[in-house]
Amino acid sequence: MVKHLLFDCDGVLIDTEIVAAEVVSSWLQSIGVAIDLETYIRDYTGKTFTDIIKSLQSKGEIRENLALDTVIPELDATVRDNQRPISGVWDMLDSLKIQRSVVSNSAKDYVELALDKLSITDHFQGRIFSADMVEKGKPSPDVYLLALETLQLQPDEVIVIEDSRAGVKAATAAGLEVIGFLGGSHVRDGLKASLQEAGAKSFAQNHQELSERLAQYQG
Repeated sequence: MVKHLLFDCDGVLIDTEIVAAEVVSSWLQSIGVAIDLETYIRDYTGKTFTDIIKSLQSKGEIRENLALDTVIPELDATVRDNQRPISGVWDMLDSLKIQRSVVSNSAKDYVELALDKLSITDHFQGRIFSADMVEKGKPSPDVYLLALETLQLQPDEVIVIEDSRAGVKAATAAGLEVIGFLGGSHVRDGLKASLQEAGAKSFAQNHQELSERLAQYQG
């Protein structure tokens, strides 16, 4: 019996994966990294800015002494200023009877601000699990395992909604069933196949489809 829904934030509730891709790929270009928007979307969607930068540092494409404690907040602020909802999110959340939480690779204060800006805070009642609460963000399962432990739920009592390969891998590594969400502006051809390969069992093209898919779990 499904008792709880775990929603990713960026790309599922708010349409900021495309904003993040535009902001960060532009910044990377400005410091000499050879990357375009489509490459960023393909390789880095769903990962934390810190993990992206550290990955590029390990490849020698970004200098090791880059001040992450300055750069990351600046990138976060730019993305935050451009937050917008994904069409249909309010109706989808209003249709739900099952308790729900947010599990995000973004910082908790960022998620709180996003939920408040979209006027959907009450839907989650403070249940936010973020990458800054665990040792490793997605694709590590840590943040999903934290959610399960905190909520005192078993994997078969939970359904996850994710839009990124990193997120799907994190959830499936925690033993959770995943619905792949394909309604964000960042979605490109091939994402469905990528999410399926990572472990997503079903898909929703938009929030109306997601509402219909989740209805089967609500009795």
